[in-house]
Amino acid sequence: MKRCLGILLCLILLFPLVPPARAAENSLWTCEEEGGRYVTIRVPFPQGEELSWSEQSLLSVRYRDTGEPVPLTSGYIQGFLFVTVPVEQADRPLEVFQRERREGVDLDVARLITRGLISGDPDGALRLEDPLTWGEAVAILDRLLGLEAAETPDCDHRGSHGWYCGYLAAAKEGGLLSEPLDPDPTGPVTRAELTVLLARAWDLLGWLQQEPAAYEELEAVDKEDIPDWARNSYLQLAPYGGTVLYRETEELGEDGTPAMEAVALAGRGISRGEAVDLIDEFYSRPWYPNQLAVDLGVDKGNMPVIDGSTSSYPFTRTLYWTLFRGQHPQMPAEHSKSHQSYERLIQGEADLLFAATLPSAQLLEQAEKAGVELECIPIGYDAMVFFTNAENRIQGLSRGQIQDIYVRGTCHNWNQVGGPDAELLPYRRNSDSGSHALMERYFLEGGALSLSPDVHNVLTSYAMSSALTDVALAMREDPLAYAMGYSLYYYYQNNYWLLDDVTDRELKLLAIDGVTPTEESIRDGSYPLADHCYVVIRADEEPDSPARKIARFMLTETGQEVVESAGFGALSP
Repeated sequence: MKRCLGILLCLILLFPLVPPARAAENSLWTCEEEGGRYVTIRVPFPQGEELSWSEQSLLSVRYRDTGEPVPLTSGYIQGFLFVTVPVEQADRPLEVFQRERREGVDLDVARLITRGLISGDPDGALRLEDPLTWGEAVAILDRLLGLEAAETPDCDHRGSHGWYCGYLAAAKEGGLLSEPLDPDPTGPVTRAELTVLLARAWDLLGWLQQEPAAYEELEAVDKEDIPDWARNSYLQLAPYGGTVLYRETEELGEDGTPAMEAVALAGRGISRGEAVDLIDEFYSRPWYPNQLAVDLGVDKGNMPVIDGSTSSYPFTRTLYWTLFRGQHPQMPAEHSKSHQSYERLIQGEADLLFAATLPSAQLLEQAEKAGVELECIPIGYDAMVFFTNAENRIQGLSRGQIQDIYVRGTCHNWNQVGGPDAELLPYRRNSDSGSHALMERYFLEGGALSLSPDVHNVLTSYAMSSALTDVALAMREDPLAYAMGYSLYYYYQNNYWLLDDVTDRELKLLAIDGVTPTEESIRDGSYPLADHCYVVIRADEEPDSPARKIARFMLTETGQEVVESAGFGALSP
């Protein structure tokens, strides 16, 4: 976890298109990066809201005492720019500026020029088609890291000397250059070598905080050609993108255009222009907090550990993208299943859950034995829904008929519940799923009843996605058979596209006791299986703990916007 501190700075903000504006003296948001060598500072510039997107793109920050640009400057973000500087430079006053864009220069090139990372030849020519040399690559990354070029007569055992020697010496001293890299300063750098340099730069900055990707997850079709000494760097940077290229193949996609494939081209030299594109992906911090994250006090790597059911993962994903811009290292890639996530909360391995269901009787018993009280706070609406094949002419069922099918096991043909003469194939969910917890609540009297053996031992959907696809695929025409299954309303609505990946057969929702599940019937409670979705924390959470703050936030106006953006029904005003 980062060690973060506040630093008091006086800041004068200068901008050539508006009158100079002096910032009020205040405590700027600062955060010391992992390793303690760099500090990220948030620089306010509210005037930027009046600018166009292209004008905002050319805003940057420089040291006011020398006018030297700060290379690691973010893009403009909601009234602020963020800079990352060596910790020994953190007290220097800063100012925002804008540099005019050269005619005919692409925006990504202009950004790196503005930040002082590239300048071209002595005559200013960029010659983007030329190969990038080792000397040029190291000079760019030295500037990015704030490494001071050293005075040295030669570069290496080759006896090389030139403008690049000081940069190479600084890179070696700063830990950027080490084995197995042994560069010829005037020779070309390959894509693999530049990827290794970028990974080392991010490591020095303290930005490599996500778990490295698995080698199997690298999407490059030529990944076997990546040298052993470079593979770890590719894996480290893979979560942030940018290390592969995309090219057309001879195959055509569904829209009739050539399909694309990812390639690493690890051993190929890289042009200056290609290097600009690659470095442009990595010149700023992976994530930045917005004012809301700062106000909640979760802006410095101290988010609560969040888990939940599969269906509630959109809450977590939307919450993180509401609070932070970029790839936050604490954002989980997925949720555990409902039962396991409750167990993690009870055991103290998670701090907060987004849950589609209340804890089962078994989980409440586990919590009581562990001396833990669970606090379940409604934050939105959801509902249990049943569905069948669209070709099935039946429109709905009563709750009693559902018990006949799933509990008493007395219905095996759709004509027994008012449908066609066709076999009835009832799919169930695994017993540790949130959907099964709803089955227990509404149809098994809290666990006092059990599913019929005819159901329990035959058709089971072990994943939320397969609950949809299993039912769609189970339809038979000879002899005629239709399946049915159950899930959550918003998961069904948001994941209906899964059917397109496996079948052209469609599903439909069933009315229950004469009421069709819709957003309106769920919100007003007329749909009999309507319920809330919840944020769940331990009751002994301190009032100012991150988990408690997030739970309170979810009930605010902005928190309810998160609920709706995640695809669920917000609470009534």
